[in-house]
Amino acid sequence: ASSATIPESSPSINSSSSSAKSSSSAKSSSSEASSSSQAKAFQIKYVSGGKSGSGYATRYWDCCKPHCAWPEHGGKARTCDAKGNEITDKSAGSMCDGGNAGICRNQFPIAVNDTLAFAFAATPGGENNCGKCFDLVFTGEGKYATDRHKKIKGHHLIVMSNNVGYDVAGGQFDVMIPGGGFGIFDGCSSKMGWGSQGSQYGGLLDECEKETNYYAANYQKCLRTKCEKSFSMDPEAKEGCLFLADWMNAAGNPLLNYKEVECPQELIDRF
Repeated sequence: ASSATIPESSPSINSSSSSAKSSSSAKSSSSEASSSSQAKAFQIKYVSGGKSGSGYATRYWDCCKPHCAWPEHGGKARTCDAKGNEITDKSAGSMCDGGNAGICRNQFPIAVNDTLAFAFAATPGGENNCGKCFDLVFTGEGKYATDRHKKIKGHHLIVMSNNVGYDVAGGQFDVMIPGGGFGIFDGCSSKMGWGSQGSQYGGLLDECEKETNYYAANYQKCLRTKCEKSFSMDPEAKEGCLFLADWMNAAGNPLLNYKEVECPQELIDRF
């Protein structure tokens, strides 16, 4: 199986989304590559014969119980209440239907360094991707506009599928980011105590695009301000929201190439 090795910012990976300053492009080698004596290599292991292709990334966070948590879909994904306490009853109702089961708080995005991050995502309905992971490598262009995208060219976002979207197209990865917009369902408003989540589709960044009259130079500042305000009482969720502003450089709907990979332990532990 082929692999690529890129450095982590430090031996331990935290759940914080604050991006480290060290940066390096991916190496097509199985040997360790480090940008400093403090760094260690993270090896991306591609699945032989796994899924691959091209597509784009969107974003959402709806607080609903994920598809992969329901018994009829394997029941392997964890669910939690609004405070982050795990719910062991696999038949517990979803927050989006008046129940208490929703996405766990430890599934906020994880920025490892400037060029590597982990996250969870919804993938197209009917593809049976529960528990599978994919390495998304950004092309430096956007699906609708290319403005803030060049800075994330070649960056790796490894996602695990824990949900499906029947409105998610082939090659689309709907990345779970607080403040990314609810999409079809909303389990957050009645449970989480957060502020405005922005547009139904596109969330806070979509609002920033419109409020700045699509002046891309102001997206990042605007999004940071909105994240701070909407999640002022929830520091962890705020860091998750800032992942889009900082690690993703406020680049909306980036184009990507993807390959199926062996899942990082950090995602397995949070699934």
